[in-house]
Amino acid sequence: MNVQYPMGGLRGVRTISVVRGGREAIAPPSESDSTPTCRTRDFQMVIEIPAQAEAVAGARHQLGTLLQRSGLSECADTVMLVTQELMVNAMVHGCGSKPALRFSVRATHGHGCLRVEVEDASIEQPHPRPPSAGEEGGRGLHLVDSLVTRWGTDSSAPGPGKTVWFELDLAAEEAAS
Repeated sequence: MNVQYPMGGLRGVRTISVVRGGREAIAPPSESDSTPTCRTRDFQMVIEIPAQAEAVAGARHQLGTLLQRSGLSECADTVMLVTQELMVNAMVHGCGSKPALRFSVRATHGHGCLRVEVEDASIEQPHPRPPSAGEEGGRGLHLVDSLVTRWGTDSSAPGPGKTVWFELDLAAEEAAS
């Protein structure tokens, strides 16, 4: 995983590299990199994840840690829940639960907007379906739609596959911090 913290032009970009696979934790920032808790930090995170449940859990944990350390703890639970839903969809539908396959997650925060993208190799587009009372599944995209500012898909990247993304507008929340 790569994480970049632009530091408002004062110290350039801080990149933290973490080995792929969803298990390693993000290295804590050193004292010289810390920022006041009242100011959120912009970041970009990229991680490639094998299509395995334990890797999804590890990536969810890493994202939560990054959100906490970046001053976005108030939205962390929502972001982790929605991201987990998209990662599980990528694992089950995009990778067909084949552990050898991988998908990627990108999270960026800047200018008051948090965006998360989950990319897999499948061209099959997600579509909300009406859940029935007896079904275990079928509610995930309805949950996504109710918790985020906007979401959608993008199939314009070269090669097969798609990106499912969501955004949360956080400018008002950050101003209140």
